[in-house]
Amino acid sequence: MITQHEFKEYLEDKNGLLNSLNYDSYVLERSVIQKELESEAIWSNPHQAGKLNQQLGIVQGKIELIDKYRSLLDDLQVAFDLADEAEFENINQKILRSYEHLQNQNFLNGKFDSHNCILSIHAGAGGVDAMDFAAMLASMYQAFCKREDFDYEVISISPGEEGGVKSLSLEISGKYVYGYLKEEVGVHRLVRISPFNSGKTRETSFALVEVIPADLENEIVIDLDEKCIRWDFYQASGKGGQSVNTTYSAVRLVHIPTNITVTCQNERSQVQNKAQAMKYLKNKLAALELKKQKDLENELKGAFVSAEWGSQIRNYVLHPYRLVKDVRSGWETNDTNRILEEGDLMPIIWSLKKSKKL
Repeated sequence: MITQHEFKEYLEDKNGLLNSLNYDSYVLERSVIQKELESEAIWSNPHQAGKLNQQLGIVQGKIELIDKYRSLLDDLQVAFDLADEAEFENINQKILRSYEHLQNQNFLNGKFDSHNCILSIHAGAGGVDAMDFAAMLASMYQAFCKREDFDYEVISISPGEEGGVKSLSLEISGKYVYGYLKEEVGVHRLVRISPFNSGKTRETSFALVEVIPADLENEIVIDLDEKCIRWDFYQASGKGGQSVNTTYSAVRLVHIPTNITVTCQNERSQVQNKAQAMKYLKNKLAALELKKQKDLENELKGAFVSAEWGSQIRNYVLHPYRLVKDVRSGWETNDTNRILEEGDLMPIIWSLKKSKKL
């Protein structure tokens, strides 16, 4: 058991975090939101009410984390006073985990960090290997969502001719989804023995990941001229049942002035997919518009990335050795299955966020 003096210094260190967390401001913010939600007028605007409820949940979550941490410190004091070494160590481990969690929350302070997101994957150089790699990344992000209890939906998918996917988009929802996944924006590089090459040669392939906040179309009004949009209709692929795959329910639109292309096939009818495609287009155009504002330039600088290979953010090496390494933060592991198959991306994400603060 540590000494009284050591314990006092330990508590001072751990209490120091509480002083930096602006607890009173969170309580005040919660009170303000609750008053707005109690107003009868707010329920005539369902979108605003939903947005306020989401903000309330985020603020309430922060308050609960701090309350739990403070309670654990009180419990540790009791265990120390009783000289209960086993209970002291048990509570201390909980405090260390809670301490790290609270510290990490300080990195989720971007303007759009609390938003849901739209994540898109595009196969790059590497032919069918690149398309297979894009499918591997899609599976990795789906595993990440399941691991973190995030909801996701496949918006659109363009299958490769021989395997994999040319492109795939997911709409992902949950607490701070954009705040986490914005770190995934960029070119990803895979090195392995090609399963598609009869010579079993080592091949390098690339895929591009784009992430933008969802619901930006509600942040800024976008006026669209229908003459600037080209529509294509085709048979949907993937889930949806026989009727989806035998009718021209899937849609693709191209915004001619910006050359932004949006596809949607997750709904059963063409009308529903057209509505969704327009929503996603407006979201992308809103992101472009907001990016022009200086105060938002850095926040959205990763939303649109040039598909130029050779500037990868992360390497996935499966041969002649196994290694996943993030080029930006230097984080690496030899357990490639943990990343690619299990979707354990949080250690990489936090390493990058922390490296930006150094």
